[in-house]
Amino acid sequence: MEALVVLAVVAGVAIVAASLVWNEKARIRRELRGAPRVDIADLREGRTGRVVGRVGEGETLQAPFTGRSCVFYEATVEEYRSSGKTGSWRQVVREAVGVPFVLDDGTGRAIVDPRGARVAVDIDMTTRSGTFDDATPVEEQFLTRHGLRSTGWVFNKSFRYREGVIEIGETIAVMGQGVREPDPDAVGKVGGYRSGPPTRLRLGGSARHPILLSDAPDTLR
Repeated sequence: MEALVVLAVVAGVAIVAASLVWNEKARIRRELRGAPRVDIADLREGRTGRVVGRVGEGETLQAPFTGRSCVFYEATVEEYRSSGKTGSWRQVVREAVGVPFVLDDGTGRAIVDPRGARVAVDIDMTTRSGTFDDATPVEEQFLTRHGLRSTGWVFNKSFRYREGVIEIGETIAVMGQGVREPDPDAVGKVGGYRSGPPTRLRLGGSARHPILLSDAPDTLR
């Protein structure tokens, strides 16, 4: 199955201020914290709920900077731009990509489709390149893919590279609308939803009501 590109903002098309990105992530976490937690086995067809579980084995992606195996990654590049005696970091690229994955909370299983998701993932990797620090081949390749170069007319440009991932085995929170379907991997098991045949959820969203995902500890309670 091909990876689902959730969002890719390319330099020259849009420059998003870091503060706006932070505020969006804060809103996602706040919405997740404010939603009651529901067991996967108890989430009714067509209802929206917040479930917390562990990411199961399945298809994975490779994060662009660290090469980590994951089901979702967010990678950004920020450029330091000076104005007189001052300057600031400006986000020039954001790339977020995910593949459908299984979430298990011990009461049931859900297939999570991250297409169009709003995600607040922990950014746990940061590196830089600049005047006396050349970009690595991996960083240069990422920049090239988005129409950028690490070098300027005389000196290297000042870039900051950030990455966050959702890995297999990680506990995360997901809020979305559930659709029930037969669970092909639950042969011989007793169903947990209204004592019927074994089922699993498929959690997804729409353009108007996208699903929310986060690995932030305060969203997992």
